[in-house]
Amino acid sequence: MDLTIRDARPGDAEGLATLIGQLGYPAAAEAVARRVERLRASEADRLVVAELDGALVGLAGLHISLSVEYDEPAAKLSAIVVDERHRRRGIGEALVAAMETEARRRGCRLIFLTTAESRETAHTFYHGIGFEETGRRFAKRLA
Repeated sequence: MDLTIRDARPGDAEGLATLIGQLGYPAAAEAVARRVERLRASEADRLVVAELDGALVGLAGLHISLSVEYDEPAAKLSAIVVDERHRRRGIGEALVAAMETEARRRGCRLIFLTTAESRETAHTFYHGIGFEETGRRFAKRLA
């Protein structure tokens, strides 16, 4: 198994669209390509992909933010998905490890994520790699 973690590129848009569709967020490849460009231009964000033997099989996004609560910045794992056909092979762990390394490099002492309550398999995965459940997320659509 030849697994490579690298920065996402606009040319990955079609594969990324498939992956985020598996998360429940369908999007056209053109829209994803624009999002990748915005993320690449942002100093607060990083988007990486996992390639297995040359095929795109996963993605992870990271967002770094400052807050009034902490001296150090915090890292949000903004997205993580591994293709349904390639799960339980260590790819998700490799993606999270890469994001943790990036967060530490940027001075973060905390990494967190949000997930839907219905994603019990994901919850088991997160617990298994050291994440603790610490609260709830509330969301409100703005027009």
